[in-house]
Amino acid sequence: MKFKNIAFLSTFSTYLKDKRKTLFLCFSIFFIVVFLLLSFYVVDSSPKSWDLLVSQELQEDPSALLDVLMKGFSWLGTVYVAAVMVVVFSLVFWIFKYTKEALFVLSCLLSGGVSYALKMLIDRPRPTTDFVRIVEETHYQSFPSGHVLFYTAFFATLIVIAISSRILKLSWKLMISSICAAMIILGAVSRIYLGAHWFTDVIGGFIVGVLFVMFTGSIYLRSKKKQIK
Repeated sequence: MKFKNIAFLSTFSTYLKDKRKTLFLCFSIFFIVVFLLLSFYVVDSSPKSWDLLVSQELQEDPSALLDVLMKGFSWLGTVYVAAVMVVVFSLVFWIFKYTKEALFVLSCLLSGGVSYALKMLIDRPRPTTDFVRIVEETHYQSFPSGHVLFYTAFFATLIVIAISSRILKLSWKLMISSICAAMIILGAVSRIYLGAHWFTDVIGGFIVGVLFVMFTGSIYLRSKKKQIK
């Protein structure tokens, strides 16, 4: 009876592992397909009806204070500031001997290269004053949003680290995850409010960011499991 129970537990454990792999593969394929469809949808460069609708709603009641706040949220995603944030967080983890976490955070620097390559490939122009209020002048192409891609990659990385931590209490995990999720949302909203991106650009950046963290996060979590074993 004892051997039967051990065999059952072993089989069930294998099933769960396979199921996780299947779910990971399914979600990966889903996000890739959605991104490809969205890319083909926006490639003709003309603003879409829902792009215009979201931009008009977010820019409906502008104010000097709101301009400053949105610029502040957006500023965190600029190239140099983003690079400094990544390096500082990586150094903090490394100083406290969390090498895997340091490398996981440092991998977020790669998101900039991914963003640039996709922008050049898809080549969608930025929103213009014919359609939206331009609060912040921007460079390079529009799709996907590099800011949102970075925000998703960086803050989702911190969420994965927090949730998988064995030393943080549940309350701390929830607080860190909530703050990071809010930063992703506010970063996305700021890009549309400032007239730097269309709604579809933001969605594209979010999808690629999620795929990025799914890949880097799976490597990080597997390395943690091997360390525990």
